[in-house]
Amino acid sequence: MARDPAAPRHTRAQLSSRMGFTITLTVLLTLGPAGGLGVAALSQGLRDEARDRAGAVLLTLSAPTALTLADYAMDRLDSYLAEAARPTAQDVMVRALVVLDGEAHIVAASTAALQTPAVAGLSPAMANEFLTRAASSRYAIWQRLAPTDDHALLLVSMPAVSGLRWGTLVGVFDLFPIEQRIRHSQLYVIFGLLTLALLVGATSYAAFRRMMVTPLERLSEAAAALQAGKRHVRLEWQRHDELGMVADSFDHMAGEIERYTESLEQKVAERSAEVEAKNAALQAVNQQLQKANDELERLAHVDPLTLVPNRRSFDQAFDRGVGQEAGAWTILMCDIDHFKLVNDRYGHRVGDVVLREVAAILRDGVRGGDVLARYGGEEFVAILRSTGLTRAIEVAERLRRDVDQHDFSTAAGVALSRVTISIGLCEGSEAQVPREMVLERADQALYVAKNGGRNRVSTWTPDASLTVPARRPTTLRMGKAGPSAAPTTLDDDKTS
Repeated sequence: MARDPAAPRHTRAQLSSRMGFTITLTVLLTLGPAGGLGVAALSQGLRDEARDRAGAVLLTLSAPTALTLADYAMDRLDSYLAEAARPTAQDVMVRALVVLDGEAHIVAASTAALQTPAVAGLSPAMANEFLTRAASSRYAIWQRLAPTDDHALLLVSMPAVSGLRWGTLVGVFDLFPIEQRIRHSQLYVIFGLLTLALLVGATSYAAFRRMMVTPLERLSEAAAALQAGKRHVRLEWQRHDELGMVADSFDHMAGEIERYTESLEQKVAERSAEVEAKNAALQAVNQQLQKANDELERLAHVDPLTLVPNRRSFDQAFDRGVGQEAGAWTILMCDIDHFKLVNDRYGHRVGDVVLREVAAILRDGVRGGDVLARYGGEEFVAILRSTGLTRAIEVAERLRRDVDQHDFSTAAGVALSRVTISIGLCEGSEAQVPREMVLERADQALYVAKNGGRNRVSTWTPDASLTVPARRPTTLRMGKAGPSAAPTTLDDDKTS
């Protein structure tokens, strides 16, 4: 099967890299401790060899030194020690030689002065402590000092015996050549281990890649293609090992997924068609419900007779803070004069016509941003937003005049020569006055307009006095029964 170009190649690279790294690390962890032990054993062997050579050098010098001490030929002994301490190409280099007497005093040395050897890395206190131990010891002793400036020192003492013990020979040896050989050996071992690990890792990686990584890459590519929606992907390996079993299982799974997906898609298409049909029907029902709700909402807030907002709508607008904006605002309370007489004389049908006509005049006479509502019975209320008292009086007078001059007879079908309204006003710009008080004061102003003769506009003033304009005619003339009847006059003492 050809490789899918959309397969995640970075995943394959990571798998190969991790496998190669794991094999290399395994080789290093396996051979590293063995190499470390080998280097440690080699180092210890070289250091033991250096100690033995240093002891051999002192043993060679001990007999001549004892004879020279027996003859008390100190000058010849100094020369002898200086010659023995001359630098050579040996692995163990002599840095200084001294001869001690029984009291640990230096009686001969390879240097010009009979003093503690001045060698870098060897402190006087350390040297004196070793010289004291060497003079009192019956056997050869040695002490290795830690490297300083890449130079490790070895202190070795040997009794100078020729029949009797004539003194103690002490040598300071430089182990730099030995330490250098040890470092070289460590580098060789590390390099050898790394080379071996890389060779074994590369060989193992190539073998494992051929046997496992490449098949797993193809399996990963096939799984990615199947995930991308290519349901026809199959491996079709002709293998008889574990990977062959995995490939057979994958092919079987891919076939089952393809069959199941096709069946599921068919069912989804059928269910989708059913859901769409039901959604369409539900949407139609929802539209009908929405229309019904809108109608209920309208009926709940609109007076069905006059088609203006009702008392409930006005109260809600008033409670939401209508009239609380910055600037003046004014309440108008309107009432149809002698409306009860209209109902009593001509019936409620004509009264309903009068209510509708008056509501239409009021609605056309206020602005779109103002609030107009039927407050109850033949009473209407309006809120004139951003309108002071002076301007509100002009609006109220215009509304009163429009009603007074309107022809109600045509709409009512009876000879109604005149219908008037009374209006009470109160300005609501005073922040300290509650809104409900403004409404109550407008109602009081309306009451004054009624008592003052009707068909007039009255205002409430802050000093609680009501100004009533000049008296206007207060009679309402109506016909007796129809359009051809003669007008009739009603006196003021017949209320409403």
